[in-house]
Amino acid sequence: MLVQKSMQERLSVPEVFRSICLASGIFAVLMILFSIAAYIPTHPDFSPFNTFLSDIGDTPGWPQIIFNSGTLIAAPLRYLVLILLVLRMYQLGAGINFGRTVLLIGALATLGTILMTAVPFSVAPSVHKAGIPLYFLGVVPMQIIIGVRELTLKDIPRSLPVISFLLAGSYLVFFILVILYELGVVSRTTSITPMIWQWLGFSFSILWVFMHGLVLGKK
Repeated sequence: MLVQKSMQERLSVPEVFRSICLASGIFAVLMILFSIAAYIPTHPDFSPFNTFLSDIGDTPGWPQIIFNSGTLIAAPLRYLVLILLVLRMYQLGAGINFGRTVLLIGALATLGTILMTAVPFSVAPSVHKAGIPLYFLGVVPMQIIIGVRELTLKDIPRSLPVISFLLAGSYLVFFILVILYELGVVSRTTSITPMIWQWLGFSFSILWVFMHGLVLGKK
């Protein structure tokens, strides 16, 4: 306990948390923009309504290189954000059990990200699909737990649990629609497609990182 407290004081957890969040968010935005820029020349019909993020990572050449390598870098960065979030919320009154739960579920979600990214669907569909439930069924409960805990801490503004719940909700809807997509109930051309919900979830995840870094990064 004394070592943890000393480490927090030396690192200045709020400042480090803010810096890592901003760096991670900017990296994710640039990664996806460069990936899309490399993808569009061979897929001029690109749209968040008809393209999975994994479609970009499964396209040979620069789209696959940029997206997959970028995601493999972003996954441990995001886990570092979670570690710092746990330390910051511990300072604000969250308990040790909260931190253990978030980090455990976050580790499963990170593993799912690595499986989906390191192994494109065209290479090994079973391995790629195995990463999907690990990631999405990890993110959803984890964000709900974070949001609920944030609601109980009086020093945290209500905007943070709101974005946590929006992130969880968008990924939950996407996961359900992916199942329906695999069953042939919905498709890329139907009015309700899983693609747009994946892009919404990705956008909310970046917004989550920026908002938490800017708000909780204050001393």
